[in-house]
Amino acid sequence: MLKINSQLFAIEDTLDDLAAAFLNLEVVRTYKAAQKAFLADKHLQKEISNFQHYNEDYNDQKTFIKYRPEVKQLRRKIFEKKRQLDLNEKVIALRRAEVDLQEVLAKIAQKIAESVSSDVFVDTGLPLAPHKPPHKKGYGNNIKER
Repeated sequence: MLKINSQLFAIEDTLDDLAAAFLNLEVVRTYKAAQKAFLADKHLQKEISNFQHYNEDYNDQKTFIKYRPEVKQLRRKIFEKKRQLDLNEKVIALRRAEVDLQEVLAKIAQKIAESVSSDVFVDTGLPLAPHKPPHKKGYGNNIKER
């Protein structure tokens, strides 16, 4: 059972301070600016909407790809649209800002976890970050103990 005492209130205050400091970071401001520019570009939003529409059409028709050659053309069109979206400067800026923000969040989570115990593993979700091996299958193998 959770005991409410002065330590809990101190932790809560520290978390509030951490959140406020985090929101004042340059990385967060960069991310918010990139997101705002991304959402404000009406042409880009229309292109994304068109891409999603083409993708839904393809998913509805892909079972008939052997019998209908126009489905292959639709697939090519989807790849072209995706390539155009991936090369858009605002999309690139937003993705870079997201990765930078995720790296900062991962570092914060790792430091918090290490303050509890060095055995706590934080999966950051970053592609080059260390990953914990999956648990062994079978009775009694689902928890790793030292």
